[in-house]
Amino acid sequence: MAKRGGNGPVPELSTRTVVLGVICAVLLAVGSWAIDTYGGQGILPDWSELYESFGLESPAPDLQTPQEGQATVTFLDVGQGDSVLISSGGEYCLIDAGTQQSADTLVEDLWAGGVQTLDLVVMTHPHADHIGGMEDVLENFEVETLLLPDLSASDTESGLLGRVLQAAEKTGTPCVQAELGWQQTVGEGTLTVLYTGLMPDDKEDVNLNDTSLCLRYELGQFSYLCTGDAEADAEEELILTSGGSLSSTLFKAGHHGSSTSNTQSLLSLVRPQVAVVSCGLDNEYGHPHAEVMDRFAQNGITVYRTDEQGTVTVTGQADGSWRVQTSSVQTEEPLAPAA
Repeated sequence: MAKRGGNGPVPELSTRTVVLGVICAVLLAVGSWAIDTYGGQGILPDWSELYESFGLESPAPDLQTPQEGQATVTFLDVGQGDSVLISSGGEYCLIDAGTQQSADTLVEDLWAGGVQTLDLVVMTHPHADHIGGMEDVLENFEVETLLLPDLSASDTESGLLGRVLQAAEKTGTPCVQAELGWQQTVGEGTLTVLYTGLMPDDKEDVNLNDTSLCLRYELGQFSYLCTGDAEADAEEELILTSGGSLSSTLFKAGHHGSSTSNTQSLLSLVRPQVAVVSCGLDNEYGHPHAEVMDRFAQNGITVYRTDEQGTVTVTGQADGSWRVQTSSVQTEEPLAPAA
Protein backbone atom coordinates (compact mmCIF):
# COMPACT_ATOMS: atom_id res chain seq x y z
CA MET A 1 0.00 0.00 0.00
CA ALA A 2 1.44 3.35 -1.00
CA LYS A 3 2.42 5.78 1.71
CA ARG A 4 0.01 8.69 2.05
CA GLY A 5 1.59 12.04 1.13
CA GLY A 6 1.51 15.17 3.32
CA ASN A 7 -0.54 17.25 0.90
CA GLY A 8 -3.87 17.14 2.71
CA PRO A 9 -6.06 20.20 3.17
CA VAL A 10 -4.49 23.06 5.14
CA PRO A 11 -6.59 23.96 8.18
CA GLU A 12 -8.15 27.40 7.89
CA LEU A 13 -7.23 30.14 10.35
CA SER A 14 -9.91 30.76 12.90
CA THR A 15 -11.80 34.05 12.82
CA ARG A 16 -10.39 34.84 16.26
CA THR A 17 -6.80 34.45 14.99
CA VAL A 18 -7.46 36.75 12.03
CA VAL A 19 -9.11 39.39 14.20
CA LEU A 20 -6.24 39.26 16.71
CA GLY A 21 -3.74 39.66 13.87
CA VAL A 22 -5.54 42.72 12.53
CA ILE A 23 -5.75 44.26 16.01
CA CYS A 24 -2.01 43.70 16.59
CA ALA A 25 -1.17 45.29 13.22
CA VAL A 26 -3.34 48.34 13.99
CA LEU A 27 -1.82 48.71 17.47
CA LEU A 28 1.70 48.51 16.04
CA ALA A 29 0.86 51.13 13.40
CA VAL A 30 -0.69 53.48 15.98
CA GLY A 31 2.24 52.95 18.36
CA SER A 32 4.77 53.68 15.60
CA TRP A 33 2.88 56.84 14.63
CA ALA A 34 2.72 57.97 18.28
CA ILE A 35 6.47 57.49 18.76
CA ASP A 36 7.25 59.27 15.47
CA THR A 37 4.98 62.18 16.40
CA TYR A 38 5.27 62.49 20.18
CA GLY A 39 8.32 60.39 21.11
CA GLY A 40 10.60 62.03 23.66
CA GLN A 41 7.77 64.07 25.16
CA GLY A 42 6.69 63.22 28.69
CA ILE A 43 6.72 59.50 29.43
CA LEU A 44 6.64 58.39 25.77
CA PRO A 45 10.15 57.34 24.65
CA ASP A 46 11.60 58.15 21.25
CA TRP A 47 13.04 55.45 18.95
CA SER A 48 16.62 55.83 20.16
CA GLU A 49 15.48 55.36 23.78
CA LEU A 50 13.49 52.26 22.79
CA TYR A 51 16.48 50.73 21.01
CA GLU A 52 18.66 51.46 24.02
CA SER A 53 16.16 49.92 26.50
CA PHE A 54 16.21 46.66 24.53
CA GLY A 55 19.99 46.70 24.19
CA LEU A 56 19.83 47.22 20.42
CA GLU A 57 21.89 49.50 18.23
CA SER A 58 19.79 52.25 16.70
CA PRO A 59 19.82 52.28 12.86
CA ALA A 60 19.62 56.09 12.94
CA PRO A 61 22.70 58.24 13.47
CA ASP A 62 23.29 59.47 16.98
CA LEU A 63 22.53 63.19 16.80
CA GLN A 64 24.67 64.45 19.63
CA THR A 65 23.11 66.90 22.09
CA PRO A 66 25.58 69.75 22.62
CA GLN A 67 26.32 70.92 26.14
CA GLU A 68 26.53 74.54 27.27
CA GLY A 69 29.17 76.39 25.26
CA GLN A 70 29.00 73.83 22.44
CA ALA A 71 27.45 73.38 19.02
CA THR A 72 27.18 70.30 16.85
CA VAL A 73 27.38 70.35 13.07
CA THR A 74 26.04 67.06 11.72
CA PHE A 75 26.60 66.10 8.09
CA LEU A 76 23.76 63.67 7.52
CA ASP A 77 24.40 60.75 5.19
CA VAL A 78 21.92 61.48 2.38
CA GLY A 79 23.84 59.83 -0.44
CA GLN A 80 24.84 62.09 -3.34
CA GLY A 81 23.44 65.22 -1.78
CA ASP A 82 23.75 67.69 1.09
CA SER A 83 21.97 68.06 4.41
CA VAL A 84 23.62 69.59 7.47
CA LEU A 85 22.06 70.04 10.91
CA ILE A 86 23.42 72.70 13.28
CA SER A 87 22.38 72.35 16.92
CA SER A 88 23.11 74.51 19.94
CA GLY A 89 21.20 75.40 23.07
CA GLY A 90 18.17 73.32 22.11
CA GLU A 91 17.75 75.08 18.75
CA TYR A 92 18.19 73.57 15.29
CA CYS A 93 19.07 74.82 11.82
CA LEU A 94 18.89 72.49 8.80
CA ILE A 95 20.89 73.54 5.75
CA ASP A 96 19.54 71.72 2.67
CA ALA A 97 17.58 68.48 2.72
CA GLY A 98 19.31 65.91 0.52
CA THR A 99 17.72 63.93 -2.29
CA GLN A 100 14.19 62.68 -2.86
CA GLN A 101 15.48 59.14 -2.37
CA SER A 102 16.83 60.01 1.08
CA ALA A 103 13.80 62.05 2.22
CA ASP A 104 12.20 59.36 4.40
CA THR A 105 15.53 58.53 6.03
CA LEU A 106 16.24 62.20 6.68
CA VAL A 107 12.91 62.70 8.44
CA GLU A 108 13.36 59.50 10.46
CA ASP A 109 16.90 60.50 11.49
CA LEU A 110 15.71 63.91 12.67
CA TRP A 111 12.83 62.35 14.60
CA ALA A 112 15.12 59.76 16.15
CA GLY A 113 17.47 62.55 17.20
CA GLY A 114 14.69 64.28 19.12
CA VAL A 115 14.17 67.14 16.66
CA GLN A 116 10.61 68.46 16.74
CA THR A 117 11.02 72.09 15.69
CA LEU A 118 13.51 73.49 13.20
CA ASP A 119 14.19 77.12 14.02
CA LEU A 120 15.64 77.68 10.56
CA VAL A 121 15.74 75.72 7.30
CA VAL A 122 18.08 77.01 4.59
CA MET A 123 17.89 76.29 0.88
CA THR A 124 21.34 77.05 -0.49
CA HIS A 125 20.17 76.61 -4.10
CA PRO A 126 17.31 74.75 -5.82
CA HIS A 127 19.06 71.65 -7.17
CA ALA A 128 17.33 68.33 -6.47
CA ASP A 129 20.22 66.91 -4.43
CA HIS A 130 19.81 69.78 -1.96
CA ILE A 131 16.02 70.22 -1.80
CA GLY A 132 14.86 66.65 -2.47
CA GLY A 133 13.65 66.09 1.08
CA MET A 134 12.62 69.67 1.89
CA GLU A 135 8.92 69.17 1.16
CA ASP A 136 8.88 66.23 3.60
CA VAL A 137 10.73 68.28 6.22
CA LEU A 138 8.22 71.12 5.97
CA GLU A 139 5.32 68.68 6.28
CA ASN A 140 6.73 66.77 9.26
CA PHE A 141 8.31 69.46 11.42
CA GLU A 142 7.39 72.89 12.66
CA VAL A 143 9.71 75.21 10.73
CA GLU A 144 10.03 78.74 12.09
CA THR A 145 11.73 80.25 9.00
CA LEU A 146 12.66 79.07 5.50
CA LEU A 147 15.63 81.04 4.12
CA LEU A 148 15.71 81.16 0.32
CA PRO A 149 18.34 82.06 -2.29
CA ASP A 150 17.67 84.14 -5.40
CA LEU A 151 15.13 82.05 -7.32
CA SER A 152 14.53 84.53 -10.14
CA ALA A 153 16.08 82.15 -12.69
CA SER A 154 14.12 79.11 -11.49
CA ASP A 155 10.63 77.77 -12.13
CA THR A 156 8.90 78.35 -8.82
CA GLU A 157 5.49 77.12 -9.96
CA SER A 158 6.13 73.48 -10.84
CA GLY A 159 8.51 70.61 -10.29
CA LEU A 160 10.33 69.87 -7.07
CA LEU A 161 10.96 73.54 -6.21
CA GLY A 162 7.31 74.37 -6.81
CA ARG A 163 6.23 71.60 -4.41
CA VAL A 164 8.63 72.85 -1.74
CA LEU A 165 7.27 76.39 -1.96
CA GLN A 166 3.70 75.08 -2.00
CA ALA A 167 4.44 73.03 1.14
CA ALA A 168 5.79 76.18 2.82
CA GLU A 169 2.60 78.04 1.94
CA LYS A 170 0.39 75.16 3.06
CA THR A 171 2.13 74.84 6.43
CA GLY A 172 2.28 78.59 6.99
CA THR A 173 6.08 78.61 7.06
CA PRO A 174 7.49 82.15 6.77
CA CYS A 175 9.85 82.47 3.78
CA VAL A 176 12.68 85.00 3.82
CA GLN A 177 14.78 86.06 0.84
CA ALA A 178 18.43 85.98 1.92
CA GLU A 179 20.34 89.24 1.93
CA LEU A 180 24.01 89.93 2.47
CA GLY A 181 24.71 90.11 6.21
CA TRP A 182 21.39 88.49 7.24
CA GLN A 183 21.80 86.81 10.63
CA GLN A 184 19.97 84.49 12.96
CA THR A 185 21.04 83.10 16.29
CA VAL A 186 21.02 79.31 16.62
CA GLY A 187 21.44 78.52 20.29
CA GLU A 188 24.62 80.15 21.53
CA GLY A 189 25.99 80.86 18.05
CA THR A 190 25.06 82.99 15.05
CA LEU A 191 24.52 82.08 11.39
CA THR A 192 25.44 84.80 8.90
CA VAL A 193 24.84 85.07 5.15
CA LEU A 194 28.25 85.97 3.69
CA TYR A 195 27.28 85.86 0.02
CA THR A 196 23.97 85.60 -1.83
CA GLY A 197 25.19 84.04 -5.06
CA LEU A 198 26.29 84.99 -8.55
CA MET A 199 23.34 85.91 -10.78
CA PRO A 200 24.09 87.10 -14.35
CA ASP A 201 21.90 89.68 -16.07
CA ASP A 202 20.91 87.08 -18.65
CA LYS A 203 19.03 84.49 -16.61
CA GLU A 204 19.44 81.93 -19.41
CA ASP A 205 23.17 81.84 -18.71
CA VAL A 206 22.80 81.19 -15.00
CA ASN A 207 24.74 78.38 -13.32
CA LEU A 208 22.50 77.45 -10.39
CA ASN A 209 25.50 76.14 -8.45
CA ASP A 210 26.86 79.68 -8.41
CA THR A 211 23.63 81.03 -6.94
CA SER A 212 24.37 79.09 -3.73
CA LEU A 213 24.07 80.95 -0.47
CA CYS A 214 27.38 81.01 1.42
CA LEU A 215 26.99 80.90 5.19
CA ARG A 216 29.12 80.89 8.31
CA TYR A 217 28.10 79.77 11.78
CA GLU A 218 30.15 81.10 14.69
CA LEU A 219 30.19 80.10 18.34
CA GLY A 220 33.03 81.85 20.12
CA GLN A 221 36.27 80.70 18.48
CA PHE A 222 34.59 77.79 16.66
CA SER A 223 33.21 78.42 13.17
CA TYR A 224 31.73 76.51 10.24
CA LEU A 225 31.72 77.65 6.60
CA CYS A 226 29.22 76.33 4.03
CA THR A 227 29.46 77.36 0.38
CA GLY A 228 26.80 75.03 -1.03
CA ASP A 229 27.78 74.07 -4.58
CA ALA A 230 29.42 77.42 -5.39
CA GLU A 231 32.03 76.99 -8.11
CA ALA A 232 35.28 78.86 -8.71
CA ASP A 233 33.75 82.12 -10.01
CA ALA A 234 31.35 82.35 -7.08
CA GLU A 235 34.13 81.46 -4.64
CA GLU A 236 36.14 84.38 -6.02
CA GLU A 237 33.16 86.71 -5.53
CA LEU A 238 32.75 85.39 -1.99
CA ILE A 239 36.38 86.27 -1.29
CA LEU A 240 35.89 89.81 -2.61
CA THR A 241 32.57 90.33 -0.83
CA SER A 242 33.88 89.12 2.51
CA GLY A 243 37.07 91.12 2.30
CA GLY A 244 38.98 87.87 2.69
CA SER A 245 37.77 87.37 6.26
CA LEU A 246 36.74 83.72 5.96
CA SER A 247 38.85 81.84 8.49
CA SER A 248 36.82 78.87 9.81
CA THR A 249 37.48 75.79 11.90
CA LEU A 250 35.22 73.54 9.83
CA PHE A 251 34.51 73.58 6.09
CA LYS A 252 31.96 71.65 4.07
CA ALA A 253 33.78 70.74 0.88
CA GLY A 254 32.22 72.76 -1.91
CA HIS A 255 30.09 70.94 -4.50
CA HIS A 256 30.63 67.52 -2.90
CA GLY A 257 34.39 67.81 -3.28
CA SER A 258 34.31 68.69 -6.98
CA SER A 259 37.29 70.20 -8.82
CA THR A 260 34.91 72.95 -9.99
CA SER A 261 35.15 74.30 -6.44
CA ASN A 262 37.50 74.26 -3.45
CA THR A 263 40.08 76.52 -5.05
CA GLN A 264 43.42 77.14 -3.40
CA SER A 265 42.52 80.83 -3.20
CA LEU A 266 39.55 80.00 -1.00
CA LEU A 267 41.32 77.39 1.13
CA SER A 268 44.21 79.78 1.78
CA LEU A 269 41.77 82.21 3.40
CA VAL A 270 39.50 79.71 5.17
CA ARG A 271 42.40 77.66 6.60
CA PRO A 272 40.06 74.98 7.98
CA GLN A 273 41.32 72.35 10.39
CA VAL A 274 38.74 69.85 9.20
CA ALA A 275 36.63 69.42 6.05
CA VAL A 276 33.68 67.12 5.42
CA VAL A 277 32.75 65.82 1.98
CA SER A 278 29.06 64.95 1.54
CA CYS A 279 28.69 62.52 -1.37
CA GLY A 280 27.32 59.12 -2.37
CA LEU A 281 29.37 55.94 -2.48
CA ASP A 282 30.77 55.25 -5.97
CA ASN A 283 28.81 58.20 -7.35
CA GLU A 284 28.73 58.79 -11.10
CA TYR A 285 30.53 62.14 -10.80
CA GLY A 286 33.66 60.73 -9.17
CA HIS A 287 33.22 63.01 -6.12
CA PRO A 288 35.37 63.87 -4.32
CA HIS A 289 37.86 64.51 -7.11
CA ALA A 290 41.43 63.39 -6.51
CA GLU A 291 42.93 66.81 -7.09
CA VAL A 292 40.70 68.30 -4.38
CA MET A 293 41.66 65.58 -1.91
CA ASP A 294 45.31 66.24 -2.74
CA ARG A 295 44.75 69.96 -2.18
CA PHE A 296 43.19 69.29 1.21
CA ALA A 297 46.16 67.11 2.16
CA GLN A 298 48.66 69.74 1.02
CA ASN A 299 46.90 72.27 3.24
CA GLY A 300 47.02 69.95 6.26
CA ILE A 301 43.23 69.60 6.41
CA THR A 302 41.73 66.55 8.10
CA VAL A 303 39.01 65.12 5.84
CA TYR A 304 35.90 63.05 6.61
CA ARG A 305 33.54 61.61 3.99
CA THR A 306 29.90 60.59 4.34
CA ASP A 307 30.24 57.96 1.60
CA GLU A 308 32.89 56.14 3.63
CA GLN A 309 32.07 57.06 7.23
CA GLY A 310 28.33 57.70 7.17
CA THR A 311 26.90 60.60 9.14
CA VAL A 312 29.66 62.83 10.50
CA THR A 313 29.13 64.96 13.62
CA VAL A 314 31.56 67.69 14.58
CA THR A 315 31.15 69.06 18.11
CA GLY A 316 32.72 72.48 18.49
CA GLN A 317 33.37 74.42 21.67
CA ALA A 318 33.51 78.14 22.21
CA ASP A 319 37.24 77.93 22.91
CA GLY A 320 37.76 76.67 19.35
CA SER A 321 38.41 73.03 20.19
CA TRP A 322 36.45 70.29 18.44
CA ARG A 323 35.93 66.54 18.16
CA VAL A 324 34.43 64.25 15.52
CA GLN A 325 32.15 61.23 15.67
CA THR A 326 31.06 59.15 12.68
CA SER A 327 28.17 56.69 12.44
CA SER A 328 30.31 54.00 10.80
CA VAL A 329 32.77 53.90 13.71
CA GLN A 330 31.34 53.94 17.23
CA THR A 331 34.28 55.79 18.72
CA GLU A 332 35.04 59.48 19.05
CA GLU A 333 38.16 61.25 18.01
CA PRO A 334 39.86 62.95 20.96
CA LEU A 335 39.18 66.63 21.50
CA ALA A 336 41.35 68.64 19.11
CA PRO A 337 42.83 71.85 20.50
CA ALA A 338 41.97 75.20 19.05
CA ALA A 339 44.26 76.37 16.26
